[in-house]
Amino acid sequence: MIGIAWYLVETTGSAELLGSTMFVSAVLMFVVGPYIGTLIDRFSRKRMLLAEHVIGFAVLAALAMWGFFGPYTKWMLVAVYLVTTLMFQIHYPSQSALVQEMFEPRHYNDINSLLEIEGQTSSVLAGGIAGFLLEAYGLHVVLLINACTYLAAFGLMATMAYTFTLEREVRNNSGVNWVGQLLQSWHYIREKRGFLLFGIAALMPFIAVMAGNLLKPVYVNQTLKADVTVFSLGETAYAIGAVAAGFLVAAVTRKYGQVPAMVGNTLLFAVVMAVMVALPYGWALIGAYMVFGWCNASVRLIRQSLYMTVVPKPFMGRVMSFFNSLGMMMRLLLIGVFTWMIDRTGAGMGYLVLAGLLLLAAVGIVGTMRHLLDEQSGQSAVATKER
Repeated sequence: MIGIAWYLVETTGSAELLGSTMFVSAVLMFVVGPYIGTLIDRFSRKRMLLAEHVIGFAVLAALAMWGFFGPYTKWMLVAVYLVTTLMFQIHYPSQSALVQEMFEPRHYNDINSLLEIEGQTSSVLAGGIAGFLLEAYGLHVVLLINACTYLAAFGLMATMAYTFTLEREVRNNSGVNWVGQLLQSWHYIREKRGFLLFGIAALMPFIAVMAGNLLKPVYVNQTLKADVTVFSLGETAYAIGAVAAGFLVAAVTRKYGQVPAMVGNTLLFAVVMAVMVALPYGWALIGAYMVFGWCNASVRLIRQSLYMTVVPKPFMGRVMSFFNSLGMMMRLLLIGVFTWMIDRTGAGMGYLVLAGLLLLAAVGIVGTMRHLLDEQSGQSAVATKER
């Protein structure tokens, strides 16, 4: 994704193609996301992840081989972007549902933190070598490496001991089509007071990062007049911040509480984003992205553990995919606005818009999260008393 975003901006000299690609991607994922959620709740979560690895390997290996014999066309770059986005849409809801199914609730924080550390450590390595590989060897080598990692992931996942525990629920829902299953998850979300607003507000740091994927290459290339090294170091700094969150967010949450930790990180994200725009230098962007990584990972880990605690297992895939699709719609709106706006106003204005939305999100979290936690504590106390 680092290579594709940079190539699309560098080869065209404009944000228009990257913005249009992200816009189309968001539309497609908004349409297919709910259906993917029903598949995750209907089939083995391990099987869903294995399917993701096969698709990723096949597409990227084919395009990598092409690059050894001829130049890439724009539609090929767009295809890689769309396939990778589809992989995200399958991977994260499946992973969350798998963790919830395989582990006891007392382990959710530790497992989610470990996954964050592992994932972001790989991002540190990717950000560190992406600029070098792109400059020295070209995009086809980067795609080949990515294809091999999908193949390695398939081999590791295939050996994992796993039993699908929701077969009874699947049989009970066998007569319900995917639209009906989607409506079941919507009724659950709607009836749980404050859950929808919390889900939207808690997604905002992630939305800011994803919308920033459009703004960042333009900001580096046109506002800072810097090269791909600054862009790549920003990715590395982001991942370092996220790794630090993986190690430390559990301790921070225990000391200050889940609500203050989530609200504080959302506010910090907004403030640092505004400061970055006020200081248009490469070092400021790199430092800001380290904070962004910390804030987004912290909010995501707290949100993820809360979902695993409050959402019933048979609904996890659909609920996660519902919020992912909602996030896609929000990204769709922002990308549409930014694609039209940033060639006229510069990418800095887009970052300021995101900072304002993060401030609103903090207010939404304050108004809903404590109620959800209190409600869950009450239900847990009743269940313990009945036993």
